[in-house]
Parts: sequence; C-alpha cells; structure tokens
Amino acid sequence: MPRMTAAAAAVEILKLEGVEQAFGVPGAAINPFYRELKNVGGIAHTLARHVEGASHMAEGYTRAKAGNIGVCIGTSGPAGTDMITGLYSAIADSIPILCITGQAPVSKLHKEDFQAVDIASIAKPVTKKATTVLEAAQVPGVFQEAFHLMRSGRPGPVLIDLPIDVQLTEIEFDPETYSPLPVYKPSATRAQARKALQFLLDSERPLIVAGGGIINADASDLLVEFAELTNVPVISTLMGWGVIPDDHELAAGMVGVQTSHRYGNATFLESDFVFGIGNRWANRHTGYNLDAYTKGRKFVHVDIEPTQIGKIFAPDFGIASDAKAALELFVEIAKELKAEGKLPDFSAWAASAQERKATLLRRTHFDNIPMKPQRVYEEMNKAFGPETRYVTTIGLSQI
Repeated sequence: MPRMTAAAAAVEILKLEGVEQAFGVPGAAINPFYRELKNVGGIAHTLARHVEGASHMAEGYTRAKAGNIGVCIGTSGPAGTDMITGLYSAIADSIPILCITGQAPVSKLHKEDFQAVDIASIAKPVTKKATTVLEAAQVPGVFQEAFHLMRSGRPGPVLIDLPIDVQLTEIEFDPETYSPLPVYKPSATRAQARKALQFLLDSERPLIVAGGGIINADASDLLVEFAELTNVPVISTLMGWGVIPDDHELAAGMVGVQTSHRYGNATFLESDFVFGIGNRWANRHTGYNLDAYTKGRKFVHVDIEPTQIGKIFAPDFGIASDAKAALELFVEIAKELKAEGKLPDFSAWAASAQERKATLLRRTHFDNIPMKPQRVYEEMNKAFGPETRYVTTIGLSQI
C-alpha cells in the first residue's frame, strides 16, 4: 500500500473527485497542504487577496458551470472565520463549495493556542457538515464523505479543518483504488407525477414557479419543454432566473417584493394553481403576507430536500425529488396526455399573461435632472444590449 502524508492524500482525492481549481491564501498552519498541492500537481490555484474573497470565488466558480465544485483554502483562525460569509451565501443558495482550513496541533486545540479557534463549531450552522479531523487515517474518509454530501440531496458547502500535525502524518492511501461515493438524489415516482399533473388538469389558470433547483439539476431545457407542452406560463424565482429566456412567450416575470415585476405579480394573483419545482418559497418571492400569496390557489411543491416540503406553508401535494428526475416524468406524462387529447387548452390564459407583460412595465424613461437611476439603466441597456451581464456590490442597485 502506498504511503504518503495525509495532506498529499487529500490533494489526490480532490483530483479524483474532479477538482481542477482552488482559491486561497497560504499561511503557517495550512502550508503543508499547500506544499502537497504543488508537489502532487494537477490543480490550478488562484491567490486571493483575502480569504473571504476566496470563499466567494469558490462559490462563483461552482455557479459558473454544472458539475464544478469550488475549493477555497486558508490557514488557522481568521481564515476560517473570514470564510463564514461565503459559507452562509453558499448554503442559502444551495451551492456546493469545499472550504479547507489549517489548524493548530491536535494537542493544543483546547489550550487557547495561537489561532486555535473551534472553526467546526462556528461553521456548523452554515454548512452541511464541518469537521476538525483529529486522526490522520480519517482524512481520506472525511474528504470522500464531503464530496458525497456536497453533491447529494440539496447541494451545499462543507468545511474540513486540518490540524498541522494531522496534515504531516504519513498514512497508507492508494489513489488507484479510490472511488467517489454514489451521489444520492431522490426521484419522483410515476404515481406521484401523475397526481401532480392531475392538479394541473383540474385548473383553469395554472402557473409554474421555477426555482434554482432546476439550474442545479441542469434541467432548464426540460422545464421549457414541459411549459411548452402544457402551454403554462412560468414565473422564475430569483435563484431560478434564467431557466426560461426572458423573451420567451411563456416567461411571465418574477413575483414578490423588491426583485419582482408588476406584470408577474398581477399574473400570479390571477392564478388558481401553482406548480413549484425546485424552489423553496423564499420570502423575497412570497412576500411577507402568506395569506395573500396562498389564498384562492392550490399548490404542488417539488423539491430535492424533503424537509422543505411544508416548511413555509403546507402544499396540497408535495414530492421529494431532484428537479430533473421529476421533470423527465412530467414531460413524459404530458406527451401521453397530449396524444390522448386530455391536456386542457390554456392558450387564452397564456395570452393574458403576455398582455400583462406588455402593458404593466415599470417606468424607466425619466427626463429629470439630476438623472434618475432608472434612466441610467435604460441607457445602459441601449448601449450594451441584452447579452451583457452586470455585477453590483449592493442589493439596492439590483432591486
């Protein structure tokens, strides 16, 4: 059996799990890991100017392409505490990132040693799991479990804290026999899918609410296909924005407070059935008056995380399922129903949503001096076109 340091084994596992890029800032307690990152090779590293920045870089890297998992690395103490904001952002938006921190020697952890902060306890509320590894032989298993957790169910971040003596300890590890753990994702049954679609068949003014779970599942094409098959308008949540093009005839805008459209809210209030897929009914979407949001309409909720079903309000029917697995069934059954002539004609309802979209637009053209921000954005859109992406550092600009 090959022998290597626990830090070298950890780097080998990162490569075998598909990691190609890491972000971070070196420091004394994590330098053994950095040395192995260089010696083993195969993983690019971007030096951040601040460890909190590294955590956000890792999150952005994960978001940029399906299948990525961003990794951020820092030393003991302040590096871990600086990562907390990035970890909170990642868990709130269901983004898998792996944070690796250095730590004081195991024997010093409870002696108020220099920078020997209990980062695992601090990070626990904002991660799927946070672990300080006390035995070098456990390093391969802890890293293997981390990738399993990040990819299974509702995605999210994991933190692994490595005492410096654990990193330096030699262990037996054979990269050639390593294999990632199978990813667990619940799947809807055909019976569940048929029952969910029965709500659609029984409605007159249905809406699909498309959440970020559809993006995580790489199922945007399936969502659009399902919407087109059924001719049902689609409301995107903030995390689901982009699953259907904004100029698609079935794109009905966004709902809620702040990041919403007048026409989206108006269409929602006219609906009698809401088909939520991969969303979590966040209060930016529902607003604070749940009675106004739920009154007069029925709900089906599909989410990969079972504990999300009924968390905000009780749906009429809930399904714990990966969005892609559910949408595959919805598309299959919708095709069967269409062939049998059993799909209702929602064309008039879809047309009314488009009419609201064309008439209930937020005003942007102002001649005021000083110039209003709405006019600034109007001119920016004219100058740069629809494919330009903007990044802001304050929420009010987005709103």
